[in-house]
Amino acid sequence: MHSVQPDDAPGSFIEQARRAQIIQATIDVLAEHGYGAASFARIARHASISPGLISYHFHSKDGLMRGVLATIEGRLDDAMAAPEEDEPETYPDALEGMLRRFAEHCWTHGEEISAMTEIRREVRGETMRAAVARSHERGTAELVTFIREGQAYGQFRDIEPVLFASVLLSAMGEFPRLRGRGLEEHRKVAVDWVSLFVNAISATRSGT
Repeated sequence: MHSVQPDDAPGSFIEQARRAQIIQATIDVLAEHGYGAASFARIARHASISPGLISYHFHSKDGLMRGVLATIEGRLDDAMAAPEEDEPETYPDALEGMLRRFAEHCWTHGEEISAMTEIRREVRGETMRAAVARSHERGTAELVTFIREGQAYGQFRDIEPVLFASVLLSAMGEFPRLRGRGLEEHRKVAVDWVSLFVNAISATRSGT
């Protein structure tokens, strides 16, 4: 995964705390009311601040949404990274761990995932659309590189890396919809979902 880059971050601790407050309020509003209803006025009411304060820190709705996306995607990237004490031994293990952590993050941070989906689906401005597209392209490139490395070591099947990356990223975009099924069903589906993609590309696991 790769994050949209935010606007220039402010220097002071107080400014950073205020930006974080605004971003969290925006996430809450997006998740509950959707992109179209995420006005500065509504976000300000939710955060108990003035709309002018949002304009001061983010200048425009596109600027605010860039900040929100950068925050959410950064947290998602961190969640998907393997812990240092649990480094995978094989590429299939690494893929399985990444997807398992992604599925867990979708459950525990559903509001963030909903907000991210709203922004990506509803964004209108050309600058913002271009930023989202660049983020997707970088994420695809990173996944393609990972797949090619696994193939070079004989651990992934000889499948077209760009095709597999495209299908997997599309599936990751749809996976958060499963959150509404309840925790136990979510976990069961998550196991099947992870196995589906790992077994599809693994050249080293039995039964594949």
